[in-house]
Amino acid sequence: MKKFPAYLASWEDIERWAKEGAWKVLEDGWRPDVVVGLARGGWVPARLYCDYLGVKDLVSLKVEHWGVTATPDGKAKLKYGSNYNLEGKKVLIVDDISDTGESLTLAKNYVESQKPAEIRTATLLTIKGSRFKPDYFGEEIDWAWIVFPWNFVEDMINLVGNILEEKEAVSTDEIVELFKELHGMEVPKGRLEEALRMAERRKVFKFRDGKWRKA
Repeated sequence: MKKFPAYLASWEDIERWAKEGAWKVLEDGWRPDVVVGLARGGWVPARLYCDYLGVKDLVSLKVEHWGVTATPDGKAKLKYGSNYNLEGKKVLIVDDISDTGESLTLAKNYVESQKPAEIRTATLLTIKGSRFKPDYFGEEIDWAWIVFPWNFVEDMINLVGNILEEKEAVSTDEIVELFKELHGMEVPKGRLEEALRMAERRKVFKFRDGKWRKA
């Protein structure tokens, strides 16, 4: 079973990190004309930055890099751009985290091709040693897989799938303990069960004799 550090982020964490990043923008006396949120992880942070900075225009780019939880899905690639006219605009590109930095680099290159007046970047978190350092961020951390609220079910499915690669069946209690052992992460049993029931309805897992198995 893969062992790596993980952190279960709360909505309070998200708000705190976004506010800390936004305050740095405000302290610089800079205000973007438009915020570009990177789908999917950057959508909620981008909306929060819009709220805190008073920006009305929010557009989206889709950059794909991470596939399965904590597994790089090859090189970052732009899945779709935007029809919004960025020419001559001050643009703030927002993502949830700067890890390898490939997603933000690709997005910045795309925005630069649209001839904006200025580009700056912001995230909630940045990983120490990331090749791309955002202009603004809430906190710099050592590498860990962050389970954000907007991908909780997706990550639970992938992390439990990792366990079921080596175990035929596990109970919810066993999963909770294995998460502590493998990832140093405490996931409330009720939240985990709810996610697993959704996965069961989606025919990813099945529950029989008090244990979870691959469907």
